[in-house]
Amino acid sequence: MMCTVSLRIEATACAQAVSEIRSEVRAWLTARQVARGPAEEILLAVSEAVTNSVEHAYPTGPPGLVIVTAEVADRAVSVVVTDHGHWREPTPPQGAAIAIRGRGLGILRALAARLRIDHGTRAAPGTTVAAEFLIPG
Repeated sequence: MMCTVSLRIEATACAQAVSEIRSEVRAWLTARQVARGPAEEILLAVSEAVTNSVEHAYPTGPPGLVIVTAEVADRAVSVVVTDHGHWREPTPPQGAAIAIRGRGLGILRALAARLRIDHGTRAAPGTTVAAEFLIPG
């Protein structure tokens, strides 16, 4: 029998939400006794995904919601970050310039064992980032 323990956070997609969500996820991971190394990787990934929602999902008008869910089961933590905004393709830097932004998705790909990004549609906007992190046993 698989035992899962879940977390759900809903927040307005604003700059303050990033640190608040990170703190809530940190407390949840600590309570689940996730080791510091994997927990820090999960927190970095959550911060990147939430920051993307804050900065890109609702570029005009008031900010909408960002929803973070997390679940730990067996030796893995699954995290899903969802917003109801519109996806914008990342734009690479022009010429030989070194990018100082636009690294979030690369960080997510490097940290997660599995990563899925659903961009939604015009009729049903929203972005969902689902990541799974393996926990060494």
